[in-house]
Amino acid sequence: MKYDVAVIGAGASGMMAAIQAAKSGRSVAVLEILARPGKKILVTGNGKCNLTNYKLDGSCYHTDSGSTEDIMGVIERFDSKAVTEFFREEGMLVRDRDGYVYPYSEQAASVLDCLRQCLVRYGVELICGCEIASVKKSGNEFIVSGMIRDVEAENRRADAKKDGSKKKAKDKASANDVAAMRKFSCISDKLIVATGSAAGGVCNQGMERKGVEAAEPNCELGYNIARGFGHHIVKLLPALVSLVCSEGFFKEISGVRAKGSVRLIIDGECAASDRGELQLTDNGISGIPVFQVSRYAVAALDSGKKRVQAELDFMLEYGEKELSEYIDKLKSDMKRIHGGSSYDNEAALTETLTGLVNRKLMGLFIRLSGGRTAELVKLLKHFTVEVVDFKGTQSAQVCSGGVRLDEIDIANMESKLCHGLYFCGEVLDVDGCCGGYNLQWAWSSGYAAGQS
Repeated sequence: MKYDVAVIGAGASGMMAAIQAAKSGRSVAVLEILARPGKKILVTGNGKCNLTNYKLDGSCYHTDSGSTEDIMGVIERFDSKAVTEFFREEGMLVRDRDGYVYPYSEQAASVLDCLRQCLVRYGVELICGCEIASVKKSGNEFIVSGMIRDVEAENRRADAKKDGSKKKAKDKASANDVAAMRKFSCISDKLIVATGSAAGGVCNQGMERKGVEAAEPNCELGYNIARGFGHHIVKLLPALVSLVCSEGFFKEISGVRAKGSVRLIIDGECAASDRGELQLTDNGISGIPVFQVSRYAVAALDSGKKRVQAELDFMLEYGEKELSEYIDKLKSDMKRIHGGSSYDNEAALTETLTGLVNRKLMGLFIRLSGGRTAELVKLLKHFTVEVVDFKGTQSAQVCSGGVRLDEIDIANMESKLCHGLYFCGEVLDVDGCCGGYNLQWAWSSGYAAGQS
């Protein structure tokens, strides 16, 4: 198989790169390790796919090997307005929610369907089930070789599992997977690496097969390809991820969701803060505000030398003095109505104060404070916990780190070390905040690579 352009990875950036290359008249093949393309697209934004954001700013992006100016230079050439216009022209309308852009259907499947239709419309050959064994360059050509699995059998098995049926075809497909594998070799003038990262645990989903050694996942493959051509990798760490805390009481308040803010404190200094809906888990804190500050916590914990704390405020609109006076009034009213004996009853006090925060949370705060107003207010406004760990990459929405950005020609995403080799998307050392920023980077960098 010989093509003008080969793209490794059928995620958001890879498909965008392939579409742009094909629209310019070049023959294009996309090689994907999974049985179906766009797996990660389907789970973004809780299945709604926040595909971009109209409020783009350099402060929403991070890199350890380049500059936000470099990142914004790529994004400005194919910005959020251009992204929405692209999808409109290709048959999908969008919905603007205060700058957060979603498909009009509010279903991630609409985005994936649109991209897949584009691949067909512009003649891109999509080859799924590719287990790539080697990537080499001979003269001016790239040679990608490996094995192709029987993805139709895998998809039948996945569909049967999804339907909950016990079809014989499921067992038959599993038994025939090994025999169905065949060799392939793809030759191209240009090679685009769009393999993503390990975030979300998407890489190897659906690839557990008896008798076959687990294939190298797309995410590891991309970094190994980069190393093979002399590139360096910034250490990979989960970002936009839940944080684990040391306190044992989290099981009591697991499942609580509350509006508030989080301040991340590293060695006594505030490193980052955000506000929104906080989520309390059985071992720590989560929710979008926590995700937004998590990369700093992860980096500090990974260094092994820093103390990390999170300070939560569950009463943003109220000052400590106002809150203290209000709680004292409620307690006074309770004592007057029910008598002094009820005043020392935690259950009665919890009942009285549940108009402030979630009942489970208030119950914990009353127990920790002994019902004393000053300490209760401190817990409501400055609930400080020790952050000791973080969830792994499979739980993360994105990873920090990747192929060094200063080894890439930012004008066209081409490697500075190997002519004809391009990188785009999350495989690069770029990560963004929640809110459509990471998909915007995927679209913009994929567009730049494909246009080249």
